[in-house]
Amino acid sequence: MQLLRSSNKQLIALGPANALGVGGEARIYTVPGAPGLAAKVYHRPTADHAAKLSAMLGNPPEEPVPGAEHASIAWPTELLLSPDHRARVLGFLMPLVDNMAPIIDFYHPKTRRFNHPLFNYLYLLRMARNLAGCAAALHARGYVIGDLNESNILVSDTALVTLVDTDSFQVPDPGNQRVFRCRVGKPEFTPPELQGASFGTQDRQPEHDMFGLAVLLFQVLMEGTHPFAGRHFGTGEPPSLEMRIAAGQFPYVRGTGPASLPMRAAPPFESLHPALRDLFIRCFVEGHTRPERRPDALTWQHALEQAESALATCTENEQHRFGTHLNTCPWCERQRLLHGLDPFPSIQAVQLGQHRQSTTRRRRPPPARRHFVPVTQTPPPPPPMPTWRRHLWKAGLGLLGFLLLLYWAWTIRLALAHH
Repeated sequence: MQLLRSSNKQLIALGPANALGVGGEARIYTVPGAPGLAAKVYHRPTADHAAKLSAMLGNPPEEPVPGAEHASIAWPTELLLSPDHRARVLGFLMPLVDNMAPIIDFYHPKTRRFNHPLFNYLYLLRMARNLAGCAAALHARGYVIGDLNESNILVSDTALVTLVDTDSFQVPDPGNQRVFRCRVGKPEFTPPELQGASFGTQDRQPEHDMFGLAVLLFQVLMEGTHPFAGRHFGTGEPPSLEMRIAAGQFPYVRGTGPASLPMRAAPPFESLHPALRDLFIRCFVEGHTRPERRPDALTWQHALEQAESALATCTENEQHRFGTHLNTCPWCERQRLLHGLDPFPSIQAVQLGQHRQSTTRRRRPPPARRHFVPVTQTPPPPPPMPTWRRHLWKAGLGLLGFLLLLYWAWTIRLALAHH
Protein backbone atom coordinates (compact mmCIF):
# COMPACT_ATOMS: atom_id res chain seq x y z
CA MET A 1 0.00 0.00 0.00
CA GLN A 2 1.37 3.42 -1.04
CA LEU A 3 0.31 6.75 0.43
CA LEU A 4 1.30 10.33 -0.19
CA ARG A 5 2.63 12.62 2.54
CA SER A 6 0.79 15.94 2.42
CA SER A 7 3.86 17.99 3.41
CA ASN A 8 6.33 17.01 0.69
CA LYS A 9 4.30 14.74 -1.65
CA GLN A 10 6.66 11.86 -0.85
CA LEU A 11 5.34 8.37 -1.39
CA ILE A 12 5.66 5.93 1.48
CA ALA A 13 5.06 2.19 1.28
CA LEU A 14 3.25 0.50 4.18
CA GLY A 15 2.67 -3.21 4.52
CA PRO A 16 2.44 -6.14 6.94
CA ALA A 17 6.20 -6.05 7.59
CA ASN A 18 5.97 -2.72 9.41
CA ALA A 19 2.52 -3.09 10.97
CA LEU A 20 2.40 -2.24 14.71
CA GLY A 21 -1.20 -3.03 15.56
CA VAL A 22 -4.78 -2.95 14.45
CA GLY A 23 -7.97 -1.60 15.99
CA GLY A 24 -11.62 -1.41 15.09
CA GLU A 25 -11.17 1.79 13.09
CA ALA A 26 -7.58 1.82 11.81
CA ARG A 27 -4.21 0.11 11.55
CA ILE A 28 -0.91 1.48 12.87
CA TYR A 29 2.42 1.23 11.01
CA THR A 30 6.00 2.32 11.42
CA VAL A 31 7.17 4.64 8.65
CA PRO A 32 10.14 3.45 6.53
CA GLY A 33 12.98 5.98 6.64
CA ALA A 34 11.34 7.97 9.46
CA PRO A 35 12.19 6.24 12.76
CA GLY A 36 10.36 8.80 14.91
CA LEU A 37 7.03 8.60 13.09
CA ALA A 38 4.05 6.25 12.98
CA ALA A 39 1.21 6.12 10.47
CA LYS A 40 -2.45 5.55 11.27
CA VAL A 41 -4.50 4.43 8.28
CA TYR A 42 -8.29 4.14 8.51
CA HIS A 43 -10.11 1.03 7.34
CA ARG A 44 -12.95 3.17 5.98
CA PRO A 45 -11.82 6.81 5.69
CA THR A 46 -14.60 9.40 5.51
CA ALA A 47 -14.98 13.11 4.87
CA ASP A 48 -15.51 13.62 8.62
CA HIS A 49 -12.12 12.06 9.29
CA ALA A 50 -10.53 14.51 6.88
CA ALA A 51 -12.32 17.55 8.34
CA LYS A 52 -11.54 16.58 11.93
CA LEU A 53 -7.86 15.97 11.20
CA SER A 54 -7.59 19.30 9.39
CA ALA A 55 -9.05 21.08 12.43
CA MET A 56 -6.55 19.30 14.71
CA LEU A 57 -3.57 20.16 12.49
CA GLY A 58 -4.60 23.81 12.47
CA ASN A 59 -4.68 24.06 16.29
CA PRO A 60 -2.15 21.74 17.97
CA PRO A 61 -1.79 21.82 21.78
CA GLU A 62 1.41 22.97 23.43
CA GLU A 63 3.83 20.34 24.70
CA PRO A 64 3.24 20.04 28.50
CA VAL A 65 6.88 18.99 29.14
CA PRO A 66 8.95 21.28 26.89
CA GLY A 67 12.56 20.36 26.25
CA ALA A 68 12.10 16.71 27.21
CA GLU A 69 12.41 15.44 23.59
CA HIS A 70 9.22 13.56 24.25
CA ALA A 71 5.71 13.79 22.80
CA SER A 72 3.24 13.94 25.69
CA ILE A 73 0.33 13.94 23.23
CA ALA A 74 0.53 11.78 20.09
CA TRP A 75 -0.97 14.55 17.95
CA PRO A 76 -1.34 14.29 14.16
CA THR A 77 1.58 15.96 12.33
CA GLU A 78 0.44 15.66 8.72
CA LEU A 79 -2.12 13.96 6.50
CA LEU A 80 -1.66 10.82 4.45
CA LEU A 81 -3.36 11.02 1.05
CA SER A 82 -4.26 8.59 -1.68
CA PRO A 83 -1.69 8.77 -4.50
CA ASP A 84 -4.32 9.26 -7.21
CA HIS A 85 -5.71 12.54 -8.53
CA ARG A 86 -8.48 12.64 -5.87
CA ALA A 87 -5.96 12.89 -3.00
CA ARG A 88 -8.42 11.51 -0.42
CA VAL A 89 -7.37 11.62 3.23
CA LEU A 90 -6.63 8.04 4.26
CA GLY A 91 -4.91 8.66 7.58
CA PHE A 92 -2.20 10.69 9.25
CA LEU A 93 1.32 10.68 10.65
CA MET A 94 2.01 11.09 14.36
CA PRO A 95 4.93 10.67 16.78
CA LEU A 96 6.02 7.06 17.27
CA VAL A 97 5.54 6.00 20.89
CA ASP A 98 8.29 3.59 21.89
CA ASN A 99 9.63 2.03 25.11
CA MET A 100 6.46 2.83 27.04
CA ALA A 101 3.83 0.69 28.78
CA PRO A 102 0.14 1.13 29.67
CA ILE A 103 -0.44 3.18 32.79
CA ILE A 104 -2.13 0.25 34.52
CA ASP A 105 1.22 -1.56 34.55
CA PHE A 106 2.49 1.14 36.91
CA TYR A 107 -0.42 1.65 39.26
CA HIS A 108 -1.44 -2.00 39.57
CA PRO A 109 0.79 -3.33 42.39
CA LYS A 110 1.40 -6.81 40.96
CA THR A 111 2.43 -5.73 37.46
CA ARG A 112 4.49 -2.87 38.90
CA ARG A 113 6.41 -5.26 41.18
CA PHE A 114 7.18 -7.58 38.28
CA ASN A 115 7.83 -5.13 35.42
CA HIS A 116 8.78 -1.80 37.03
CA PRO A 117 9.91 -2.67 40.58
CA LEU A 118 11.85 0.56 41.20
CA PHE A 119 8.92 2.81 40.22
CA ASN A 120 8.22 4.18 43.69
CA TYR A 121 5.60 6.55 45.10
CA LEU A 122 7.60 9.61 44.07
CA TYR A 123 7.38 8.48 40.45
CA LEU A 124 3.66 7.78 40.83
CA LEU A 125 3.10 11.38 41.96
CA ARG A 126 5.20 12.70 39.09
CA MET A 127 3.38 10.49 36.59
CA ALA A 128 0.05 11.81 37.93
CA ARG A 129 1.30 15.39 37.59
CA ASN A 130 2.38 14.80 33.98
CA LEU A 131 -1.02 13.30 33.20
CA ALA A 132 -2.77 16.37 34.63
CA GLY A 133 -0.44 18.52 32.51
CA CYS A 134 -1.62 16.77 29.34
CA ALA A 135 -5.25 17.44 30.22
CA ALA A 136 -4.48 21.09 30.99
CA ALA A 137 -2.72 21.57 27.62
CA LEU A 138 -5.66 20.10 25.72
CA HIS A 139 -8.29 22.10 27.59
CA ALA A 140 -6.33 25.30 26.96
CA ARG A 141 -6.93 24.80 23.22
CA GLY A 142 -10.61 23.90 23.56
CA TYR A 143 -10.28 20.12 23.29
CA VAL A 144 -12.04 17.57 25.49
CA ILE A 145 -10.53 14.09 25.79
CA GLY A 146 -13.93 12.47 26.35
CA ASP A 147 -12.89 8.83 26.52
CA LEU A 148 -10.31 9.34 29.26
CA ASN A 149 -9.34 5.92 30.61
CA GLU A 150 -6.35 3.69 31.32
CA SER A 151 -6.20 2.19 27.81
CA ASN A 152 -5.13 5.38 25.99
CA ILE A 153 -2.33 6.44 28.36
CA LEU A 154 1.25 5.18 28.05
CA VAL A 155 4.04 5.77 30.59
CA SER A 156 7.83 5.52 30.55
CA ASP A 157 10.09 4.27 33.34
CA THR A 158 10.94 7.92 34.03
CA ALA A 159 7.26 8.82 34.67
CA LEU A 160 6.74 10.59 31.33
CA VAL A 161 3.22 10.25 29.95
CA THR A 162 1.86 10.06 26.40
CA LEU A 163 -1.81 10.24 25.42
CA VAL A 164 -2.63 8.18 22.34
CA ASP A 165 -5.72 7.71 20.18
CA THR A 166 -6.00 11.50 19.99
CA ASP A 167 -8.23 11.48 16.91
CA SER A 168 -11.04 10.15 19.14
CA PHE A 169 -11.01 13.38 21.22
CA GLN A 170 -13.80 15.93 20.96
CA VAL A 171 -12.51 18.51 18.49
CA PRO A 172 -14.01 21.95 17.82
CA ASP A 173 -13.78 23.48 14.35
CA PRO A 174 -14.18 27.24 14.91
CA GLY A 175 -14.06 27.98 11.18
CA ASN A 176 -17.15 25.91 10.46
CA GLN A 177 -18.83 26.31 13.86
CA ARG A 178 -18.81 22.55 14.23
CA VAL A 179 -17.90 20.09 16.98
CA PHE A 180 -16.58 16.62 16.18
CA ARG A 181 -17.85 14.67 19.16
CA CYS A 182 -16.18 11.87 21.06
CA ARG A 183 -18.59 8.98 20.59
CA VAL A 184 -17.11 6.47 23.05
CA GLY A 185 -16.47 6.21 26.78
CA LYS A 186 -16.05 3.74 29.65
CA PRO A 187 -18.78 3.86 32.34
CA GLU A 188 -16.31 3.55 35.24
CA PHE A 189 -14.67 6.85 34.14
CA THR A 190 -17.89 8.62 33.16
CA PRO A 191 -19.30 11.37 35.44
CA PRO A 192 -22.71 10.85 37.07
CA GLU A 193 -24.52 13.31 34.81
CA LEU A 194 -23.49 11.31 31.70
CA GLN A 195 -24.13 7.80 33.05
CA GLY A 196 -26.40 6.03 30.58
CA ALA A 197 -26.25 8.88 28.05
CA SER A 198 -25.59 8.45 24.33
CA PHE A 199 -22.13 9.94 23.80
CA GLY A 200 -22.80 10.60 20.15
CA THR A 201 -25.40 13.24 21.11
CA GLN A 202 -23.38 14.94 23.87
CA ASP A 203 -21.08 17.94 23.63
CA ARG A 204 -18.56 17.08 26.35
CA GLN A 205 -17.24 19.74 28.73
CA PRO A 206 -13.88 19.99 30.54
CA GLU A 207 -15.58 19.17 33.86
CA HIS A 208 -16.55 15.81 32.37
CA ASP A 209 -12.86 15.13 31.75
CA MET A 210 -12.12 16.23 35.30
CA PHE A 211 -14.17 13.37 36.70
CA GLY A 212 -12.32 10.77 34.61
CA LEU A 213 -8.98 12.39 35.45
CA ALA A 214 -9.76 12.24 39.18
CA VAL A 215 -10.68 8.54 38.89
CA LEU A 216 -7.34 7.83 37.21
CA LEU A 217 -5.37 9.88 39.73
CA PHE A 218 -7.09 8.04 42.59
CA GLN A 219 -6.15 4.69 41.06
CA VAL A 220 -2.55 5.83 40.51
CA LEU A 221 -2.12 6.92 44.14
CA MET A 222 -4.25 4.20 45.81
CA GLU A 223 -2.72 1.03 44.38
CA GLY A 224 -5.24 0.64 41.55
CA THR A 225 -8.36 0.95 43.73
CA HIS A 226 -11.34 2.57 42.00
CA PRO A 227 -12.65 5.48 44.12
CA PHE A 228 -16.23 4.16 44.06
CA ALA A 229 -15.40 0.52 44.81
CA GLY A 230 -16.46 -0.45 48.32
CA ARG A 231 -17.81 -3.12 50.65
CA HIS A 232 -21.60 -3.11 50.59
CA PHE A 233 -23.51 -3.48 53.87
CA GLY A 234 -26.97 -2.51 52.68
CA THR A 235 -29.84 -4.77 51.67
CA GLY A 236 -30.01 -6.49 48.31
CA GLU A 237 -27.29 -7.03 45.75
CA PRO A 238 -24.21 -4.75 45.81
CA PRO A 239 -24.60 -1.91 43.28
CA SER A 240 -22.32 -1.74 40.24
CA LEU A 241 -19.63 0.92 39.86
CA GLU A 242 -21.88 2.79 37.42
CA MET A 243 -24.73 2.82 39.95
CA ARG A 244 -22.40 4.01 42.73
CA ILE A 245 -21.08 6.81 40.51
CA ALA A 246 -24.58 7.90 39.52
CA ALA A 247 -25.63 7.95 43.20
CA GLY A 248 -22.44 9.67 44.41
CA GLN A 249 -21.56 6.86 46.83
CA PHE A 250 -17.94 7.75 47.62
CA PRO A 251 -17.13 5.28 50.44
CA TYR A 252 -14.33 7.39 51.94
CA VAL A 253 -16.80 10.03 53.13
CA ARG A 254 -19.67 9.06 55.41
CA GLY A 255 -23.19 10.04 54.50
CA THR A 256 -22.72 9.78 50.72
CA GLY A 257 -24.98 6.75 50.35
CA PRO A 258 -26.04 3.40 51.86
CA ALA A 259 -23.78 1.63 54.31
CA SER A 260 -20.48 1.16 52.50
CA LEU A 261 -16.82 0.99 53.48
CA PRO A 262 -13.63 1.18 51.41
CA MET A 263 -12.18 -2.02 50.01
CA ARG A 264 -10.00 -3.96 52.43
CA ALA A 265 -7.12 -4.01 49.93
CA ALA A 266 -7.13 -0.21 49.52
CA PRO A 267 -4.50 1.89 51.31
CA PRO A 268 -5.89 4.25 53.98
CA PHE A 269 -7.39 7.43 52.54
CA GLU A 270 -5.36 9.31 55.18
CA SER A 271 -2.13 8.20 53.49
CA LEU A 272 -2.81 10.78 50.76
CA HIS A 273 -1.52 14.32 51.18
CA PRO A 274 -4.23 16.53 52.75
CA ALA A 275 -4.40 18.75 49.66
CA LEU A 276 -5.10 15.70 47.48
CA ARG A 277 -7.75 14.38 49.85
CA ASP A 278 -9.54 17.74 49.70
CA LEU A 279 -9.53 17.70 45.89
CA PHE A 280 -10.91 14.17 45.70
CA ILE A 281 -13.76 15.15 48.05
CA ARG A 282 -14.41 18.26 45.97
CA CYS A 283 -14.63 16.16 42.81
CA PHE A 284 -16.58 13.12 44.00
CA VAL A 285 -18.78 14.63 46.72
CA GLU A 286 -19.27 18.35 46.03
CA GLY A 287 -18.96 17.80 42.27
CA HIS A 288 -21.61 15.09 42.24
CA THR A 289 -24.43 17.55 41.66
CA ARG A 290 -22.26 20.60 40.85
CA PRO A 291 -19.80 19.60 38.11
CA GLU A 292 -18.25 23.07 38.14
CA ARG A 293 -16.88 22.31 41.63
CA ARG A 294 -14.56 19.62 40.24
CA PRO A 295 -10.91 20.73 40.36
CA ASP A 296 -9.40 21.56 36.99
CA ALA A 297 -6.18 20.05 35.68
CA LEU A 298 -3.97 22.97 36.78
CA THR A 299 -5.31 22.68 40.33
CA TRP A 300 -4.41 19.00 40.33
CA GLN A 301 -0.94 19.80 39.02
CA HIS A 302 -0.25 22.23 41.86
CA ALA A 303 -1.54 19.85 44.54
CA LEU A 304 0.49 16.95 43.15
CA GLU A 305 3.61 19.10 43.07
CA GLN A 306 2.94 20.07 46.69
CA ALA A 307 2.55 16.41 47.67
CA GLU A 308 5.75 15.48 45.85
CA SER A 309 7.74 18.16 47.68
CA ALA A 310 6.46 16.88 51.05
CA LEU A 311 7.79 13.33 50.87
CA ALA A 312 9.90 11.55 53.47
CA THR A 313 12.09 8.46 53.00
CA CYS A 314 11.61 5.38 55.16
CA THR A 315 14.62 4.38 57.29
CA GLU A 316 13.93 0.69 56.63
CA ASN A 317 13.58 0.88 52.84
CA GLU A 318 14.79 3.78 50.72
CA GLN A 319 12.14 2.94 48.10
CA HIS A 320 9.37 3.70 50.60
CA ARG A 321 8.41 7.35 50.07
CA PHE A 322 5.48 8.78 52.02
CA GLY A 323 4.01 12.10 53.10
CA THR A 324 5.54 14.00 55.98
CA HIS A 325 2.04 14.41 57.46
CA LEU A 326 2.24 10.72 58.51
CA ASN A 327 3.99 9.52 61.67
CA THR A 328 4.94 6.09 60.33
CA CYS A 329 5.66 4.53 56.94
CA PRO A 330 2.37 3.28 55.43
CA TRP A 331 4.20 0.99 53.00
CA CYS A 332 5.93 -0.94 55.78
CA GLU A 333 2.51 -1.46 57.37
CA ARG A 334 1.08 -2.52 54.02
CA GLN A 335 3.93 -4.98 53.60
CA ARG A 336 2.94 -6.59 56.90
CA LEU A 337 -0.71 -6.76 55.83
CA LEU A 338 0.34 -8.41 52.56
CA HIS A 339 2.28 -11.13 54.41
CA GLY A 340 5.70 -9.75 53.52
CA LEU A 341 5.02 -8.66 49.92
CA ASP A 342 6.53 -5.22 49.53
CA PRO A 343 4.57 -2.79 47.28
CA PHE A 344 7.85 -0.94 46.62
CA PRO A 345 10.68 -3.47 46.97
CA SER A 346 14.12 -2.23 47.97
CA ILE A 347 16.98 -1.95 45.48
CA GLN A 348 18.70 -4.87 47.21
CA ALA A 349 15.55 -7.03 46.92
CA VAL A 350 15.31 -6.24 43.20
CA GLN A 351 18.97 -7.07 42.65
CA LEU A 352 18.39 -10.46 44.30
CA GLY A 353 15.23 -11.08 42.29
CA GLN A 354 13.05 -11.23 45.40
CA HIS A 355 10.47 -8.86 43.88
CA ARG A 356 9.41 -11.64 41.48
CA GLN A 357 8.47 -14.06 44.22
CA SER A 358 4.95 -15.44 44.21
CA THR A 359 2.27 -13.04 45.38
CA THR A 360 -0.05 -15.81 46.62
CA ARG A 361 -1.02 -15.69 50.25
CA ARG A 362 1.02 -17.96 52.44
CA ARG A 363 -0.91 -20.86 53.88
CA ARG A 364 -0.42 -22.35 57.29
CA PRO A 365 1.31 -25.75 57.18
CA PRO A 366 -1.03 -28.70 57.89
CA PRO A 367 -0.96 -30.02 61.45
CA ALA A 368 1.43 -32.88 62.07
CA ARG A 369 -0.19 -36.31 61.90
CA ARG A 370 -0.36 -38.05 65.25
CA HIS A 371 1.27 -41.46 65.51
CA PHE A 372 0.03 -43.83 68.26
CA VAL A 373 2.93 -45.73 69.85
CA PRO A 374 2.05 -48.96 71.75
CA VAL A 375 2.65 -48.82 75.50
CA THR A 376 5.54 -51.05 76.55
CA GLN A 377 5.73 -50.22 80.23
CA THR A 378 3.48 -51.52 83.05
CA PRO A 379 0.50 -49.25 83.51
CA PRO A 380 0.14 -47.62 86.92
CA PRO A 381 -2.29 -49.30 89.42
CA PRO A 382 -5.82 -47.92 89.63
CA PRO A 383 -6.54 -45.47 92.47
CA PRO A 384 -7.96 -47.03 95.67
CA MET A 385 -11.78 -47.21 96.11
CA PRO A 386 -13.23 -44.72 98.63
CA THR A 387 -14.25 -46.15 102.06
CA TRP A 388 -17.98 -45.45 101.72
CA ARG A 389 -18.05 -47.19 98.40
CA ARG A 390 -16.34 -50.30 99.89
CA HIS A 391 -18.93 -50.51 102.71
CA LEU A 392 -21.80 -50.15 100.25
CA TRP A 393 -20.34 -52.86 98.07
CA LYS A 394 -20.00 -55.28 101.06
CA ALA A 395 -23.61 -54.60 102.18
CA GLY A 396 -24.88 -55.34 98.68
CA LEU A 397 -23.01 -58.64 98.58
CA GLY A 398 -24.38 -59.63 102.00
CA LEU A 399 -27.98 -58.89 100.94
CA LEU A 400 -27.52 -60.89 97.78
CA GLY A 401 -26.18 -63.89 99.76
CA PHE A 402 -29.14 -63.73 102.19
CA LEU A 403 -31.64 -63.74 99.30
CA LEU A 404 -29.95 -66.74 97.75
CA LEU A 405 -30.21 -68.69 101.06
CA LEU A 406 -33.96 -67.92 101.27
CA TYR A 407 -34.45 -69.14 97.67
CA TRP A 408 -32.67 -72.42 98.36
CA ALA A 409 -34.63 -73.02 101.60
CA TRP A 410 -37.97 -72.42 99.79
CA THR A 411 -36.98 -74.78 96.98
CA ILE A 412 -36.08 -77.61 99.44
CA ARG A 413 -39.39 -77.18 101.33
CA LEU A 414 -41.42 -77.55 98.10
CA ALA A 415 -39.51 -80.73 97.21
CA LEU A 416 -40.22 -82.35 100.62
CA ALA A 417 -43.96 -81.44 100.42
CA HIS A 418 -44.33 -83.46 97.17
CA HIS A 419 -42.92 -86.56 98.85
